[in-house]
This record gives sequence, C-alpha cells and structure tokens, in this order.
Amino acid sequence: MDNFVLDNIALFILIQLVSLLYIVTTFLYGAHFFRESKLAQQYKQPALALTVLAHVVYLGLLTSLEGYKLSYSTFNLMSMVALTLAITYIFIEFTTKSDKTGFFVLSFSAGAQIISSIFTAQSSGAGPAFSGLGIGVHLIAAIFGFSAIAIAGLYSFLYLLLFRQIQKNRFELLFQRLPNLEVLERLTMHAVAFGFIFLSLTLFAGIIEQKASSEEINLLEPRLISLIFIWIIYGASIFIRPITGWDLKHMAYLFIALFVFITALILLMTLFSPSFHGLAILNDPLYFDNRSI
Repeated sequence: MDNFVLDNIALFILIQLVSLLYIVTTFLYGAHFFRESKLAQQYKQPALALTVLAHVVYLGLLTSLEGYKLSYSTFNLMSMVALTLAITYIFIEFTTKSDKTGFFVLSFSAGAQIISSIFTAQSSGAGPAFSGLGIGVHLIAAIFGFSAIAIAGLYSFLYLLLFRQIQKNRFELLFQRLPNLEVLERLTMHAVAFGFIFLSLTLFAGIIEQKASSEEINLLEPRLISLIFIWIIYGASIFIRPITGWDLKHMAYLFIALFVFITALILLMTLFSPSFHGLAILNDPLYFDNRSI
C-alpha cells in the first residue's frame, strides 16, 4: 500500500510542524521551570494553544483522507494520546491555576508525537479504521482516560519525590520549583477526577455501541477487566478519600502502579492483538462501510 503521508505534501509538512511545535512548547515550559525565564513564561501558554490547534487540524486532515474514519493503528493512537495529554493538561492547568508541572507532562506528550510522526511517515497506514459514532466516542474517551491516568501517575511520582526531599531536609531544585505538596495533591486528584469521568464515558459508550452492533461483550477480556478495575479504584479514591481523610502519600504508589500497569497492558495488546477488542467483525471493511456516520 502506498504511504498516504508521503503522497500528501500538506499532510507531511503538517505532521513535521506538529512535532516541532511540541518540542518548542516543551522547551518553553522547561525554560520556565528550570531557569524561570520570563520570556518562556510569557509565550509558553500561547505556544501550547497553537500546538493543540495544529494537532487537531493535522488529525482532521489525516482522518479526512479515509472519509473521517478513526484509525486504530498503533502510531495514530500514539498521536491521539499526545493530543489528549496536552488537552487534559490544559484543563488541569486552567482549573488549578498551576503551570509548574507542564514540562513533565508535555515531555511525555512530545515523545509520543515524535515517535508517531516518524513511524507514520514510514508506514503504509494500514490498520483497522472505525467510523461509527459510538465506537468513536468510546475510543476518544478511552484515550482521554489513559491520558488522565498517565498524568495522575506522573503527579503522584512528583509528589513522592518532593515529600522525600522535605523529609530529608534537602531543599533542592524540585523543592524550589515544584508546587507545594498541597497543590500537587490537588493536581493529582483533578487528574483522577478527569480519569474517572472519561473512563465512565468509555464504559457507557462501549455498552451503547455493543447494543447497536448486537455484538456480545467478552467479560473476561483483559482490557475490559482492567478498565473496570481502574474505574472502580478511581471512583473510590474520589468518594472515599474525603471520608477517610487520607492524604496523597497513601494513594500515590497505587496511582503510579496503575499507570505502569495500563501502559504495559496496552503495549502487550498492541503487539499480540491487532484488533482492539479481538472481534473479527471489526476487521471487516463491509462493517465499516455500513456504519459510516
């Protein structure tokens, strides 16, 4: 199959531009964090907004080549993870008014997009594509949920690092630059709340799509079990924490472990299960043609 990225000059230029914008934005957030650059502080948020806008335009053009079908190819999923990480971070920064952790989140986002750009330009673009509204909502919500899990795990890690520095009376760079423990705890719980909302939407959209397609759900599928497991834990963290009075250090290791677990699971499933839920019908082109929006 011909490479549709190399065959489309506008798309090829745009994918390189998106990667460059992620690098520049991450650099600006890093310059503000490590050097307290006033110039970086002034331009980092506009750069992030421009990066997200360019990324949305890129994905819109990319999907339009296939009739606005969402692709489940590994590298397109990585690009969508990069975008949802950036968008989720924007919401967290906006709701908490804290912009000191952007470098760490956007470094992860930039890495995912750069890898996606490199391999998308080299691949044939093969992979199952989906155009049903229900499956589209299910996919996007799942990716947003994963991004929130990633951010919660990252903030929990930063919280523990800062907590250890305070315990050892080592007031180094992280202590000077990172938000205090209370703010990091609030940032983490915001990410957990976003994760719970998007995982709930993922489950709801999946049930709706299953009923619409008359397909049976395999309740023993590892990804479904993992999704429900994390959804329950995140929900319990939100509603039980105010009652128990726990602070984040009681839950930080759990949030980090959940992030590592779901990342490893997705990587394994990507390698050994080409179809998203293992359903043969999802690889049937006639299925997609008949379910176009």
